[in-house]
Amino acid sequence: MKHFVLLAIIILFPTLFFGQIRISENIQNSQINTSEDNALYFVDFWATWCGPCIHASKYLTSLQRQYPEKFHIMSLSQENPDIVKRFMTKHVLELAVAIDYQGETFSKYNISSLPYGVLLNAKGEKLWEGHPAEFKNYHLDGYLSTNKTTMNIGDMYQLQSYKPIDVVKETGPKTDFDITEITDSYETLEIIEKPDFLQLTGSLKDIIAYINNAYRNQISISDDLNKMYRMRFKYDTKALKNMERIIFKQLKLKQKYSTVNGEVLFLNISDAQFWDINQINWGNDTPHFLIGDSDLKADNVSLNQVTFQLANLLELPIVTSDEEMANTLHDWELHYKYFDLMASNLSDTYGVKIEKKVLDYPNYIISRR
Repeated sequence: MKHFVLLAIIILFPTLFFGQIRISENIQNSQINTSEDNALYFVDFWATWCGPCIHASKYLTSLQRQYPEKFHIMSLSQENPDIVKRFMTKHVLELAVAIDYQGETFSKYNISSLPYGVLLNAKGEKLWEGHPAEFKNYHLDGYLSTNKTTMNIGDMYQLQSYKPIDVVKETGPKTDFDITEITDSYETLEIIEKPDFLQLTGSLKDIIAYINNAYRNQISISDDLNKMYRMRFKYDTKALKNMERIIFKQLKLKQKYSTVNGEVLFLNISDAQFWDINQINWGNDTPHFLIGDSDLKADNVSLNQVTFQLANLLELPIVTSDEEMANTLHDWELHYKYFDLMASNLSDTYGVKIEKKVLDYPNYIISRR
């Protein structure tokens, strides 16, 4: 009878014996969380190459400092531990860090984009999921008030053994510019800023849109030319300053411009009062953007770089009233999900007037030479 009861308990309550979150290696315990038994566990899915992940981590670190008890954040990566450890020698991380090298936890929660967060209670029930920057204090207060059961950290995480693989040390481009055609498909452009070079990975259409600070549908290119590439540009070189020219020369392509008349977002910046570059400081060698589901923050970027991000988030071309002024560097914090709120935000904070208009805007036509 005792054996039957024990078996029933294991079947009905597996969390008593098996952790809810499977990890391959524990890299670092939390330097902020002060309780061994917690009611809520937040899994921060991230990667060292993911720029927005780094900024999301800063936000979560602040949140963990505010709630050091009964709430535990774990940053979980699928990368080789050596890559993560190397990253941590250059970047201070205070949250708990672990590896899901087998990808079991990533697969369990169907993680398809980064950064991403999942909140669990001590029973392993999923309470919330989404972009970590969208998880607010009031969410946490509400869940803490209704979830009192706790679980020990050691019981929450189940360590799985794995066979490590040697990591080949990444080297930068040997020349000022290099380009590689790749077979992987990227839905959006991956922008990685390394200490010595800029790396762009994605479709040629998205890369050209980035160079022109344009909405991707402003780029006209045939399917046979729109291949996937990884391009690297060394900083402080002619290649970086003339990205468009060197790409077209390498791929034996040409670009011409036409004018299209249609709906755009028009930004009147004639009376703008932009922030300086001291409002946000994410440090050196860090990505410039943190983009959530409804908000955008940026450190030391031009309005043109912001409008590139906004145009592709809102799927509309954006035209500004002063191109030269739009190239100066500033810090930014704005909402983009709801137009009226975005318009109010831009007007009140930066003196920028935004409205929907029907205007002429450029179209970029890419073809073979």
